[in-house]
Amino acid sequence: MNFIFDMDGVLINSEPLHARSRLAVLESVGVSTDMDMSSVIGSSTLAFWENMIIKFGLDASAVNLERIQMALLIEMMKKEKCQPPEGLFQLLDELEGMGVVMAVGSSSRRMLVEPVLEYLGIASRFKAVVTGDDVENLKPAPDIYLLAMERIGADKSKTVALEDSRMGVQAALAAGIPCIGYSNPTSPGQDLSAATYRIDSLSQVLDLRRGNRWLWETG
Repeated sequence: MNFIFDMDGVLINSEPLHARSRLAVLESVGVSTDMDMSSVIGSSTLAFWENMIIKFGLDASAVNLERIQMALLIEMMKKEKCQPPEGLFQLLDELEGMGVVMAVGSSSRRMLVEPVLEYLGIASRFKAVVTGDDVENLKPAPDIYLLAMERIGADKSKTVALEDSRMGVQAALAAGIPCIGYSNPTSPGQDLSAATYRIDSLSQVLDLRRGNRWLWETG
């Protein structure tokens, strides 16, 4: 069996930091706004900054603003001791003990994904880490999941995704794999109704087994 994890909001409760760091960078370039960031959860940070440049007429580079935001986010994560969702380490231990192959599939850039995995001390648990730098089309396109499956040699019938955002769920389903939608309270405003299964806690992932088989397992 293969599990592909989204990162933000699944491996770490980082969505509030994404929102705050975006607002802080906007303020640093003279834009004061209380815009709701829940609609951009799961989307590209570079695309966000490209949109902000157009919306507010900023004389700035989207790539540079993204780098500034990522550096600020990592600093905030370490300073505030950002935590993973409750039950993450126990889930990883259980899956590892079952021989499950695990991978990360995130739209975030590698400059954020690698520091987060190192910060949590879990980088070595994943056979592959696919980021937004590795594909042409980000979520909700299926590219990230398709590449992750290719890199771990996974069969679609033996693979599941774990996501906390609407865009992530769409990406997994478009890749032809079932998706567990995790309603993380730190990732607000997400419609997970299309997910194959829905959970409110990572501890509920193991409830999706019947004997020695997962509910989605075929063959």
